[in-house]
Amino acid sequence: MSTVMDEIKDKISFRPVFCCREDVIRIAPALRMLLRKNEASIVVFKTNDLVSRYIEDGEEFFSIFSPVKNSKTLNKILIPAYIVKCKDMDEQYRVIKEELKRRTDVNIIAIQGTGVFAWGETKAAADRRMALFLDLVKVKNYSSLNNKINFTEIESCLSQNYGKVVTGLQTGGKGLSEKISIVTGAAQGFGKGIAQSLAEEGANVILADLNADMARKNALKLNEEYGQGKSLAVEVDVTNEDYVKNMIWETVAEYGGIDIFISNAGVLKAGGLENMDLESFELSTKVNYTAFFLCTKYASEPMKTQFRFNHDYFSDIIQINSKSGLEGSKKNFTYAGSKFGGIGLTQSFALELIEYNIKVNAVCPGNFFEGPLWSDPQNGLFIQYLKSNKVPGARTIKDVRKFYESKVPMKRGCQINDVAKAIFYIINQKYETGQVVPVTGGQIMLR
Repeated sequence: MSTVMDEIKDKISFRPVFCCREDVIRIAPALRMLLRKNEASIVVFKTNDLVSRYIEDGEEFFSIFSPVKNSKTLNKILIPAYIVKCKDMDEQYRVIKEELKRRTDVNIIAIQGTGVFAWGETKAAADRRMALFLDLVKVKNYSSLNNKINFTEIESCLSQNYGKVVTGLQTGGKGLSEKISIVTGAAQGFGKGIAQSLAEEGANVILADLNADMARKNALKLNEEYGQGKSLAVEVDVTNEDYVKNMIWETVAEYGGIDIFISNAGVLKAGGLENMDLESFELSTKVNYTAFFLCTKYASEPMKTQFRFNHDYFSDIIQINSKSGLEGSKKNFTYAGSKFGGIGLTQSFALELIEYNIKVNAVCPGNFFEGPLWSDPQNGLFIQYLKSNKVPGARTIKDVRKFYESKVPMKRGCQINDVAKAIFYIINQKYETGQVVPVTGGQIMLR
């Protein structure tokens, strides 16, 4: 049966508007920490043509909630606050902090000239609050165009649609429940497996990859399995600063901050000095080394804000390095050199960022033989090594694989689950930073 809310939704639509992304990236993590009641805390940001129209003035903003002022259920779901815009961010923080100290129960906050932030202990709860607010904005706009509107029917309809949101505030019992994580290179291989493992542990996962279509397919599958909104796909070229900035913006706008950043994207171009070209060498350096710098630079910004408002809060940046970052690799110097550099960055970033409770560590997996890096029939390492004669006497891909398996004391390649366990150890361990965790089956032993 059609309702007045169906009619309103059909007639009123939103159009995007410009907002200052830098302000959102600074404000959302602060709100996330200030509103946090237990371990989990999610903040969702929205702005559009209608929202921006109603947040320039406090009275106008609070008038949005008039259709539900008599509903005890909906008044518990949406508890609004309005905060004036300040030119200086330190002053903005002070004003936000004072308002939230005065009113500890708010969960929907308008920042004048910026947009609206909805809070929840879960992503689902924050999304439902934001959806209810946006419906109220539509009602407000519709009522300004049509005086003959049945607010009693609207209240009843909204109560039916959103009344259960209060039951969705509790997080699950998994170790990374509602943590906000980004995995680069998440379309396939280790990245895809790491994203799946994080989701299994309750985390919200952003799958970032240049292959946007495959990342979206993976995110859709995770959302189907773990709940709508638990995963987001973002197109990113990790060597491009603008792409990296956008990745952080989309993450913070959708979830409110970052807890775990997994720098996994990488390329491997094998070859000796005689046949290695400069273009391939520079590509490996950009993806495996420079991109780690760019990602750490911008991912650490919301992490620093989280620490500013909660000195007990820890965040993690983890580079998926390689055993090739621990010792030289014949006819593979391009990859090994970039990975050696990644460990240098890991240790240096660790020293700089620990004052913000940001731990920076690296995981060095052994050979993942089943993944596309090794097994791709066109560009995989098995075929590359066969063609470059890296394995003396090898005539087939099977010969190359057997040669590399024989080098591992445990006689098998590294698996995704092996890497995931190392990542979970790093996250749970609060007394380790600047460390390298080899996951090589005994092939490489630190000394």
